[in-house]
Amino acid sequence: MASSLFSHAPEPSDPGKPAAPIICEVSVPHPREQAFEGFTELIHLWWPIVDYGVFGEGAHLEFEGRVLAETSDRDEVEIWADILEWQLGALIQLSWHRGSGPSAASRLEVAFEADRPESSTVRLVHSGWENVPAGGAAREEYAGEWPEILAKYARFMGGIRSSVRTIPPGP
Repeated sequence: MASSLFSHAPEPSDPGKPAAPIICEVSVPHPREQAFEGFTELIHLWWPIVDYGVFGEGAHLEFEGRVLAETSDRDEVEIWADILEWQLGALIQLSWHRGSGPSAASRLEVAFEADRPESSTVRLVHSGWENVPAGGAAREEYAGEWPEILAKYARFMGGIRSSVRTIPPGP
């Protein structure tokens, strides 16, 4: 396609090219099994539900059965994700559809790797934006949210808030 006549005009995006994944990492001062447990079993203690939840104050988030669900203080339930893979202490893969329903799901993967016996790297990859309505806008929103959410997790786990790294996607 020809370039725009105006040098300041953005080039049209390639509709066949999927949006790049969001990749963030954080280090926590715990073995990977404890990092996994903190992320999964204790998510209700660190997830910033007021800022990044459906029901707000009084709600809680938890993995239960094969889903990640938010429950309000009035027992209303919103399913955020379906669990695709659960490798205890190592990996969680989710069909992520917070607020959009399972037919418009992106993919979220959280991997836990030991750095040393007493610390771990938690790597979050959020992809599949082509499956979400207004995927580009959704990606931009999550690109701003995930570093803040992982910072809350790191602080809860005794890590350094500034240890969250956003990694540019490869070519």
